[in-house]
Amino acid sequence: MFEAVLMEAEVTEQNTQKLDYRWVRSDKGALAGVCKGLGDALGIETWILRVIWLVAVLWFGSGIVFYLILAVCLPRVDRLDQALDRKLLGVCARIAKRYHIEVGVVRTGFVLFSLVTFGAAILGYGLCYFLIPKADEPASRSKSAGVF
Repeated sequence: MFEAVLMEAEVTEQNTQKLDYRWVRSDKGALAGVCKGLGDALGIETWILRVIWLVAVLWFGSGIVFYLILAVCLPRVDRLDQALDRKLLGVCARIAKRYHIEVGVVRTGFVLFSLVTFGAAILGYGLCYFLIPKADEPASRSKSAGVF
């Protein structure tokens, strides 16, 4: 009986940890919910973020690119149960699970890093697919075991 209570507490803790996302898109936003979601996360009024976004759009159009990146990378608040699903190879989800970082932050960071390095980060992404073990796979049985 004690083991069942302990297992139930672990499952509840995992579900709570899984649903404790700060960087998400809102399901009630005007376009993709990025400004509303970031406003809720940062404690800023949504209209202030929209004005900042508009200034960024008028300034070389960088706001459009950044908004699209966030719209693709950040999970929606009503679909958090799908946040850690594989998008491409599942590398960002593996990193998020392994290091307890929000998956939207990892995905956004990778996309921005890819833009800065002119796509060279994609090679690193492919290497991470083989080197980072899956969350449910022990480190000794991972594909990277014995590489170093």
